[in-house]
Amino acid sequence: MRILTVCVAGLLMVVAGCASISVSNQWKDPHWAGPPAANVLVVGITKSETLRRVFEDRFVQQLQSAGLTASVSYAQISSGAASNDQLGALIKSTGAQVVLTTRVERVDRRVDVTPTGPAYGGFYGWYGAAWASTPMITQYDVITLETSVWDVKSGTLVWTATTQNVASNDIPKTTAQLAQTLIPILKGDGVLR
Repeated sequence: MRILTVCVAGLLMVVAGCASISVSNQWKDPHWAGPPAANVLVVGITKSETLRRVFEDRFVQQLQSAGLTASVSYAQISSGAASNDQLGALIKSTGAQVVLTTRVERVDRRVDVTPTGPAYGGFYGWYGAAWASTPMITQYDVITLETSVWDVKSGTLVWTATTQNVASNDIPKTTAQLAQTLIPILKGDGVLR
């Protein structure tokens, strides 16, 4: 049995405040026959131990609410590269059938400019309106996350998706939104029971 090596790096979940999470790409291994997993090990990939723990706790909570058995990885392995022995021991102790990982793929800065041109009607009307109608400029970050599911028996990737959302510092809320978006898709694709 080949053990999945998880390289822990990057920032994690600074996604979504009020905006909904959108799935931008999704893939499932057409040769993976299952069965759908009932036991999931969650690995949040980040250099911040706080973000990792908040993410893993909240995602596990959402999986458990969906009727699955789920475990956090931080209880047994620390952030950073873990050895195959450490990963193997973690997977064995949890009884996980699949490992779900999430990492930040990229962050894009977006700028929205909403012009509101001045009203016309002669110089005096235009002049006053020109000062009052300066454009609204809004800057925000869009975070792209990659969430992957690995089969423990084969050590292979069986499902992966990228999601996008507007950055937020509310990690518990964002993680819940991510889980509520992905769990029904994973169940529908036959990856989770």
